[in-house]
Amino acid sequence: MKRTVKSTCSRCSALCCKYFALELDKPSTWNDFENIRWYIGHQKTSVFIQQGRWFLNVNNRCRHLTADSRCRVYDHRPAICRRLDANGCEYHNLDGVREIGTEQQLAAYLAERSAKRKVKKKR
Repeated sequence: MKRTVKSTCSRCSALCCKYFALELDKPSTWNDFENIRWYIGHQKTSVFIQQGRWFLNVNNRCRHLTADSRCRVYDHRPAICRRLDANGCEYHNLDGVREIGTEQQLAAYLAERSAKRKVKKKR
């Protein structure tokens, strides 16, 4: 009997179709962090850090997604969608990802960053 294996996508609620992320330059100045504070002040946005790279995360559903989480334009979907790999889905593997979605989280990140710099200077 032939066994059918469902892909990760077939069991998913189309998480990758409900946000997009744009890479940011790694912030290094106070003004850079003020820009991040402005980004996260908007609804449905956050930033995240993954492997030292910074991203602006915008939680916004794709207009081509149906109510049952299927792609309405699947056969003609954009190239970026075609490159997605269910086995490498970052939404299911958030190890080492730090999300900053509030001013409090940004302040905590900056405090940790400052403390690490002080330790480095003492060495």
